[in-house]
Amino acid sequence: MKRDHTIGTAIRTRRQALKWSLQSLIDASGLEISSGHLATIETKDVAPSVYVAAALAKGLGTTVDSLLRETQDPDRFSEPTVNIQRVPLVTWESASEWAKNPDARRLPSGTEWVVPADTPVGQVFALKVRDESMQSPSGVSFPAGFTLFVDPARKPGVGDYVVAHLGEPTAPVFKKLVRDGSAFYLQSLNPQFPMQQVGDTFESIGVVVGLRAAFDKGGVL
Repeated sequence: MKRDHTIGTAIRTRRQALKWSLQSLIDASGLEISSGHLATIETKDVAPSVYVAAALAKGLGTTVDSLLRETQDPDRFSEPTVNIQRVPLVTWESASEWAKNPDARRLPSGTEWVVPADTPVGQVFALKVRDESMQSPSGVSFPAGFTLFVDPARKPGVGDYVVAHLGEPTAPVFKKLVRDGSAFYLQSLNPQFPMQQVGDTFESIGVVVGLRAAFDKGGVL
């Protein structure tokens, strides 16, 4: 990549349009570089490697070719949208707050961004399954370590898998919403865990719309 055709200007323009810090873009790109290195790339003192350029472009929701065109002709620039290809993996304790105010600038440094199977719509975010309560002995199962994709804009219905809390926003649960007569319950798929009745304190954080398995060398975790 020639010095005259570095993409630093376009990277900086897109990052600033998103109101992201240098670290926010690094986190969204999944790179392990310093903010100083990215600042150097943006000021065109050094051209990024092909790998770094591709990761930064993907983090910004665009392509290297588009960034090159925007660098050579700034009039080609179009206002970017916040990370259309990756979604943040948030903590369970912060899920409720994030769902209400999904602003990438508020994410802590080092937040992991993950790619769902389908292009996410709206403000989908990710959570890591943390226990065995939704691991079923047969049929649909959500083992610990798998990644959930949650849509906070979707209204939960009977039969949906939901992330919700029962009065304590920092202590959400992941269950299946079921109905028995006129009463609603949050049901675990693991029969060893009890059902929880939905009362006035129930608040949905989002509906699970996707799942990604976790793998190691021996197979599915």
